[in-house]
Amino acid sequence: MILAVDDSEIVLNFIEHSLNNKYPITKARDGKRAINILKDNDVYAILLDLNMPESDGFEVLNYLKENNLIRKIPVVIITGDDNKETIDKAFSYPILDVLNKPFTIDNMDRVLDSIKNFYERKEQEIEQ
Repeated sequence: MILAVDDSEIVLNFIEHSLNNKYPITKARDGKRAINILKDNDVYAILLDLNMPESDGFEVLNYLKENNLIRKIPVVIITGDDNKETIDKAFSYPILDVLNKPFTIDNMDRVLDSIKNFYERKEQEIEQ
């Protein structure tokens, strides 16, 4: 499953529509709910907003890092924040990609290709 985390229901619904039944999706409106989902489920990839009111995307990134999941689950940041400091902080984690809001279905297709490539590289590393 792909975990989409954003405080905007519009963004979550757009992501779900963009995936067009290609992948099962679970939605979370804040970082705390996302962490609970991660604790109980196998997640294929995470589309993660950084700025959310209750608990933000950095809390999720910290959870992934503390639980040795940060290099196992590809994370794509979705953000409308163009603040250089925020983006630099996000890139201090091994994230896969960044989707700037507003994004399109073509952008989502590019991200899905990046996620597939992530797993193909992992598979090749295992085979070697």
